[in-house]
Amino acid sequence: MIAQTGKQLWVEWQISYPFANRYLVENTFTYQTLLSGGEKWNSLSLSPTFEMVLTPKFELTSEVPIGWTRQTNNMSTFEVSPLAGVRYHITQGKRIDTRLHARVQSRNVHQIESDVWEHKGRFRLKGEAWISITGPNLFTDKLLYGFVDYEEFVVVDEQVKERFANLRRARVGLGYRLNYTHRFDLIYTWQYSRDEIGDVFGQSDSVIQIKYKMFLNPSPP
Repeated sequence: MIAQTGKQLWVEWQISYPFANRYLVENTFTYQTLLSGGEKWNSLSLSPTFEMVLTPKFELTSEVPIGWTRQTNNMSTFEVSPLAGVRYHITQGKRIDTRLHARVQSRNVHQIESDVWEHKGRFRLKGEAWISITGPNLFTDKLLYGFVDYEEFVVVDEQVKERFANLRRARVGLGYRLNYTHRFDLIYTWQYSRDEIGDVFGQSDSVIQIKYKMFLNPSPP
């Protein structure tokens, strides 16, 4: 099977509020679109997040992505897909910061034109490495940093018949932390998808992602 390819653009604005040295509340606003390689689609979403530190190594994470996507000219979807998981810090506070993040996602997809809901489950596992280039760790101001990660998305029950049900995603990025409040990321993503567990990963995409992160609480992390 010859893989289909597409080029995408993602633009994100993330607002974060850490408090009590243990909790984090944030929201991410995202616009996604296909630049080339297939039928045009567009997506708008917001993703409220709450995280809690359990120990220096473990964090509980939760997120409720809410999004609307024009999948094709004849199909639009609305999705509410909460996640719950745990993040484990292998190394932290060092020049190379490595983590594992495991999550379970409940996907609730509404096919708007046909007025049909689909309710499915998906498991996600991601490994990350963050590298402080111009400072000793990620808490340094005026810091240039890089990162790489890889994530598997696996549907664990019946398949959702739409774009990006099962995914493999690898990312490489370069970021700049101006100060505690303002951080900027430029990310390039390779993404492979399929509709059914028995299928090959025949859809490949490359994504340019631009992200601005703002921390509202001026106290140290």
